[in-house]
Amino acid sequence: MKVYISGKITGLDISDAENKFIESADFLEKQGHEPINPFLLSEYHPDKTWKDYMLDDIKGLFDCDAIFMQKDWGQSKGARVEYAIARELGLQVLHEDSL
Repeated sequence: MKVYISGKITGLDISDAENKFIESADFLEKQGHEPINPFLLSEYHPDKTWKDYMLDDIKGLFDCDAIFMQKDWGQSKGARVEYAIARELGLQVLHEDSL
């Protein structure tokens, strides 16, 4: 199953956030899933806005069967948007804190 990873990025040290998403991807792979890591969906560019990154991420989300909500997802405007879209699409919702 293709599983999009969603969680807080903005406000965190970028390398800490990236490592957190890599850990989630490793966990999902061990469960037999194909993780979709938003860090791999678009290249960093200093002129890109939050909205630019979200558009790339949402395009990736549309190709998934499920969304994996990291523990801190509620602290992230982007993750809350991704969650709402996933629910409307009827995707399975997996919560890190309940696995």
